[in-house]
Amino acid sequence: MDNPTNQGLFELAVEQAFDSVLITTAELDLPGPQIVYANNAFCERTGYSRAELMGQTPRILQGPLTDRKVLKRLRQNLEQGVRFEGATINYRKDSTPYIVHWSISPMRNEVDEITHFVSVQRDITHESQLETFNERLLDSLGEGVFGIDTQGNCTFVNPAALKALGYESDDELIGQNSHTLIHHSHPDGSDYPLEDCPIFQIMRDGTVAEPWRDHFWTKQGELLPVEVAATSLMPGVDDLFGGVFIFRDISEQIQLEEELKAAASHDQLTGAYNRRFGDQILHKELARFNRLQQPVSLVLADIDHFKQINDANGHLVGDDVLQEFVQAIEARLRETDYLVRWGGEEFLIILPNTTRDGAAELAENLRHEVSQRTFSDAGIKLTASFGVSQLNSDDAIESWLQRADKALYQAKHDGRNRVKKDN
Repeated sequence: MDNPTNQGLFELAVEQAFDSVLITTAELDLPGPQIVYANNAFCERTGYSRAELMGQTPRILQGPLTDRKVLKRLRQNLEQGVRFEGATINYRKDSTPYIVHWSISPMRNEVDEITHFVSVQRDITHESQLETFNERLLDSLGEGVFGIDTQGNCTFVNPAALKALGYESDDELIGQNSHTLIHHSHPDGSDYPLEDCPIFQIMRDGTVAEPWRDHFWTKQGELLPVEVAATSLMPGVDDLFGGVFIFRDISEQIQLEEELKAAASHDQLTGAYNRRFGDQILHKELARFNRLQQPVSLVLADIDHFKQINDANGHLVGDDVLQEFVQAIEARLRETDYLVRWGGEEFLIILPNTTRDGAAELAENLRHEVSQRTFSDAGIKLTASFGVSQLNSDDAIESWLQRADKALYQAKHDGRNRVKKDN
């Protein structure tokens, strides 16, 4: 048998290597580098076949917990044509996360042009070399990483986890039960049984789950909203390991989502609910009335002669008047009531568990409050008219609103600055 060539030996060695090897083109701008080669180890560890990988970008391995700071540093190194080494979270084809250590180097041609990048990767999630794992990986990750044994006791924790959870040293956590420390209660303070804990279930059953939203408790007793991914380690790899869960603080993300939600349901100028959200509340209250037969009423309020205020003082003053009008009304409403900007200077008040007479009494108090106040720095005096309507058993939303509107029209017709009830 002839001896294999050096090229053949190289190809054979790479193909049979334990570490994953990936070669891509050198394009960095979108859509990015394309995969041109993957060895057997890479396919086995990621779950992708070669056919599925060819022509794809390595971005298919990224997911919600992939550290964007590491990716930014990776791009900077590749743009400079220098070797990159780092670690982050990647995802297999079946969406399970794993911790990967990368070593990526540029390949140059005879005129020193970068033509490809070669990446040597190692899945270090299940390695038993804990000291190396902590030093090279955990300290560099932006996400919190928490290792637990088969009993749920903490075996390692990275600095990001310590900081997020309010601890100063891993000595406070190592050997302690993770569920008892950081996952013991629901947000309302009620007990969170270990059997209900998704992390415990994954460690126990070896199941796979998509990253999920949860909450942890800090050392200071504060609630920390998090996104969590967890993976169990193979039985028998190391008695100290049961699994790893990775989390990140999503407080800012939740705050942004709440702000976006509020923006979608509130009028931008006045802060009252917008008409679209008001329609949803009306349908909800109609359904509740049909189910429980509890009274619910409407007050339709309109600022008298508001056009004259705008014409005489300008729209900026008019905006101030609208904002202060809303503040005056909201100060007298219950937490269960809804104030909706229904039109330009027209506002709808939805009053659950309130009869027609109760709504009329509130409207009269509001009418008096408005008439006694001075609005805006311009010293505007104004009045408002109010129409009141209670939901009847045979009502649709349209007829209910029409009666409130008719009552408001009557208040306007009779001289304004007054309250009228529907018939």
